[in-house]
Parts: sequence; C-alpha cells; structure tokens
Amino acid sequence: MSTQFQDSSPLPGAQGGTVAARTFWQSVCQRQGMSVMLDGYAGERLRLGTFRHAPHILTGDNVARIHRGAALLSHHLEGSASVEQHGRRGDISPGDFCLIDLSRPFRLQTHQSTVQTLYMPLAALRETMPRLDQMSAVGLHGHLSAVGYLRVLFQELFAHASELTEAVADRVADAVPHMLAAAFESMVSVEASPSQLRQQYKQQVRRFARDHLADPKLCVEMIGAGVGLSPSYLFELFADEKLTLMRWVRAERIARCRRELADPALRHRSIAQIAQSWGFGDMTHFSRSFRDIFGVSPRGYRQAVLDGSHTAKAITDVHTSD
Repeated sequence: MSTQFQDSSPLPGAQGGTVAARTFWQSVCQRQGMSVMLDGYAGERLRLGTFRHAPHILTGDNVARIHRGAALLSHHLEGSASVEQHGRRGDISPGDFCLIDLSRPFRLQTHQSTVQTLYMPLAALRETMPRLDQMSAVGLHGHLSAVGYLRVLFQELFAHASELTEAVADRVADAVPHMLAAAFESMVSVEASPSQLRQQYKQQVRRFARDHLADPKLCVEMIGAGVGLSPSYLFELFADEKLTLMRWVRAERIARCRRELADPALRHRSIAQIAQSWGFGDMTHFSRSFRDIFGVSPRGYRQAVLDGSHTAKAITDVHTSD
C-alpha cells in the first residue's frame, strides 16, 4: 500500500490507535503519496486500514523488506483494480476481495478507489490455506455466498475499529484465515491442477528472465529470488523441457543479438558491444554459442546479412522460432 496520511478530516477512534495505524502503514511501503488513510487500527497481530487511493501502480519492489513475510487482503468498496502474481491476472470490481502475497513479485494497478485492507502474517495463512500460492491475485467476487460471510466480518470489523481491544483483535486475527479459506472454497477456479500450476510458474519465470536478459548476473539463484521459487524447484520445473532454464536464457540472449547484428541501423555498434548489452561477458563463449546455433560466426553472419546473402536469409528463416 502506498500511503500518504493527511489530516484533512478527523479520524474516529482513540488518537493513540490512529497514530499507531498511520505509523504502521507508513512503514509498509517505500513509495508515498498515492493514498490517504481514512481509518485504521494497528495492534500486535491485527493491522487494518481504510484507504482512498488515487490511480497508481504498486509492485513488490515498493514494499519494505521487513514486511515481505505478510499478505494483504483487500475489500474494494469503490473503484476497480487489476493484480498480477504467480502468472495470474485478477480483475477486481467493487465488492470483490483480493489477496496479495508480499513475499512474491506482484503488480497492482489501482484506479480511483476506496479500499479496506487487512495485513496478515503469511505463516498464519499457510497453516489454514496450504494452497496459498494458488489463491493470490484471484478476485473473490462479492456475490458468492461464502464471500458474503467474509464481507460481513469486514463490515463489522472496520465499522468498530475504534472499539477494538488487543484481546478481541487477537481473536479476530485467528478467525480471518478460516473465513478466507471458506470464501476460497467457493471458487472453482482456485482448483488449479498441478500441470496448470507448473505452466503458470514457467510463464512467470520466463517473463522475469526476459526482463533481465541484459543483466550479466542473471542466474538460477537470481531468477528464483525474483519469482519466489527455490533454485532446486526451478531445476525440477524445467526438467521436462528440451532446454534447461539457463540454456533457454542463453538462446534468448543469442536470438536478440542475432536481430541486432542483422539491423543495418546498428552497424555502428561492434559485435562485442551488442553481445555485452545482452549479458554476455565472455566473447569466446558468445561466439562459440552463436556458431553452435546458427552454424556461422557472429561476424560472418553479420557480414552475410548486411551484404544481402541468400545464405544469411536461409539461416534466419530456419531460426525464426526463437
């Protein structure tokens, strides 16, 4: 949540409670200025706030590292949003709920809206919902009966936030994961098969890798940290593919180098500059890899393409699938 706390109107509840809530929510996000907190509560285990958002985009990079062991459960009162996580995209309308796992990369695009948000530790959620990874970025539609129970809980909880005691808040914190799990049971779409989940993870991994191809430090560990999956799982995930993950990364880089080598507008750039711009630090390794795929050296390929050679056209036609 990106938050800017303004005192344009009095907030209900004890001053100490609202001050604690403001302080807490300010610590969650490193990006400020897009939201106003209307009301809130922050205890030891239960933290909540009602926010008025201006249109903005929030990503996992904006969340303070200390809060990446938590999740946000939001109820949209007014306005719409879209959220992407784990290779899924969910469209959120007024009355809908949505869960975002702050430990994994996400992208939230919010329009002008009013939202009630609950902050919950992931450990507590996973005890009740072991399939948590399948539940984030899924719109819980307000018209579903099981979601209605959760909506009533939110209405009462936020309406009486100023009256909460720590003892009551602890009980509510225990109850929310169970209410959320019941709401998700009404969602048939949550029942993703293992094969569907694997495909979602693969899409997410490939998207992250493509976005970072130019980084020479790109490796399995970096990709795993970026998508929230362990390196060992990434090896297993791509075991049924023709190329291992890092061989696929190499092929993607070489494909981009080939396109730039064939571009007359880039003839002023050296082969080394092009290779380095796509993450290759070792020119010998780049040249050998290029020849293994295209059967010709980068220099020979560039010369043939820019000279209009039929041989170069045949090479290009054969390798259009990359």
